Amino acid sequence: MKNGILYAAIAAALGAGAYYAIQQQNAGNTAGTLNYVPADTLVFMGDLEPASWKETISPLQARFSQLFTGGTSTSVQEIERLQKEIDAKPDEWNDGLRVLFGLYAEYVTMLTKGTINPQDLGFSDKLDAAFYTVGALPVLRFKLENEANFDKLIAAAETRTKAKADTAKLKEFSYKRYFFNKDKHPVAFAIGKKDGFAILTLDLGDMVPADDLAIAFGITKPAKSLKQAATLEQLVQSYGFRKNSLGFINNELLIKTLTRADSPLAKLLDKISEGESNKSLAEYRTPECQKDIESIASLWPREIFGYTNLDTKGDPIRFDSTFKIESKDAATMASLQKLRGFIPDYGKEDKSLFKAAIGLNVDELAPVTTELWNRATQAQFTCTSLKDIQNSLKMTNPSMLAMGSAMVQGLQGASLDLQELKLKNNATKMPAVEKLSFVASVSSKQPQQLWGMLSMASPELAAQVKLPADGQSVDLPVPPIMQLPGKIKLGLYGQHITVFTGDQGAKFAASLAKQPLTANGFYQLGLDYGLLADMAQFGRNQLEQANKANATDALATASGAEVTSAAPATSAAAATETNEQKEMKQVVTMLDEMRGVRLLTSMDFEKDGLAVKGSMELPQKK
Repeated sequence: MKNGILYAAIAAALGAGAYYAIQQQNAGNTAGTLNYVPADTLVFMGDLEPASWKETISPLQARFSQLFTGGTSTSVQEIERLQKEIDAKPDEWNDGLRVLFGLYAEYVTMLTKGTINPQDLGFSDKLDAAFYTVGALPVLRFKLENEANFDKLIAAAETRTKAKADTAKLKEFSYKRYFFNKDKHPVAFAIGKKDGFAILTLDLGDMVPADDLAIAFGITKPAKSLKQAATLEQLVQSYGFRKNSLGFINNELLIKTLTRADSPLAKLLDKISEGESNKSLAEYRTPECQKDIESIASLWPREIFGYTNLDTKGDPIRFDSTFKIESKDAATMASLQKLRGFIPDYGKEDKSLFKAAIGLNVDELAPVTTELWNRATQAQFTCTSLKDIQNSLKMTNPSMLAMGSAMVQGLQGASLDLQELKLKNNATKMPAVEKLSFVASVSSKQPQQLWGMLSMASPELAAQVKLPADGQSVDLPVPPIMQLPGKIKLGLYGQHITVFTGDQGAKFAASLAKQPLTANGFYQLGLDYGLLADMAQFGRNQLEQANKANATDALATASGAEVTSAAPATSAAAATETNEQKEMKQVVTMLDEMRGVRLLTSMDFEKDGLAVKGSMELPQKK
């Protein structure tokens, strides 16, 4: 079990590192790399056509130079601590961990300079790179422009951590390996160079077929390559992805780890667990379960992801991306789409600091849930395990949802949009709001009926305020918890009940009267980092005021006590306060660097799957 956790951690780390590197570099012409990638890879992250580091990453490095240099101080401190630990406890650090840590340390050291040039790593401006799998082996492959610089990087990592490489051969091909362990099932981090490529993978010995390692290093070509399969071309055509930084996860192959004892991952797990894996999964590997479970997986074949837009020359810099769980289950997606509700659109004027919205057609919640429940419980399965799940589902009944949803009949969505928030820095006990503008809305086919239900739930509120006529607003009584700059209003605009304050909030609330209740989404979340920067600055000011007050109290206390007993405590307190101030200053500096960065994410049910979309805007540095 310990070895199994180790192998899984290594593979995960390699995959995460590869994904991070490729996404950060966002550069590559993988036309060459794709010839080495098997068409049946479990996962792929890489490129189809070139993208220049200078045109994509360099602008970001310039934009966030202070963030790179300042934000790495904590990592540098941690590296120094681990470096000392390696020297003090060498037996606890195997060569595999040492070289991986060494590579990370070298990377962070480069970041402290503010920019990274691909040539320093041995790469070219247009990096031909990909992360993928060969059987159960994770592989990171990239084209080298300057092998000497790459060798220098590896040598620096070895020297820093005193990692020792073992030279191995495979069909006359030599490569380096750094062992994580040398027990019954040895595992090593492997680095090789062939055909002008650098290859990073794992050497798992006899736990995987020797042919897999040969394919990983490019000694043997795959039976069918990803280039021959034209999988990436299909993704670009179907989803409008850019031809760089895209990928997929193959669910149909991954599920065979559960259903097929002869799948690459299943074989590896079985050897790691000394046969226990095969025994525990035997119930899922009957012909009946293979057929049923794999049929389900075929309906949800892949997760796909990529950029749909990447503009680093405009102002603001903009990234748009999509992650989708693909579905071929048309009936299920048609049902889920009925749940989509209304999300407000305030147009180009909407430069909100924070927004959150959920579009949910409550009237369809019970019918859709019942429809999906019926489909799941009535499916014709022959697999015993799936039948057991069906029997458990039959013990629950979604009809109770109808009673709950009836109370908010007609509800189509709810949202919050914050346009302005400024707190007074001279506030002491309770934060005082200097500026505030927001609008919150609840959208319903029958807003008056919905308000009536809310009034029944809160009779005190109903007694104090009535829902105004369409197009009107009234003051909403708010408990005097904190000082506000203006009145909070309750309004009705078309089919939208609103609560708002501020000029922009009032304008947005009124604009809802012109927005019909169309089903236009399911979930949305947006954030302007300026809000976080303001909150951090406010927290810093509050901390400084608290420190001054504490210092004054400590001085007053010391004046009435013996100096010899009070001085050490006062000195220690002052040191602690100084450290807190330094940490807060660093947070404020980092968030100030992120001012103007805006994020927007959404989730929606589409005909061909569940889509999560994101966009990021970054103003060019003046």
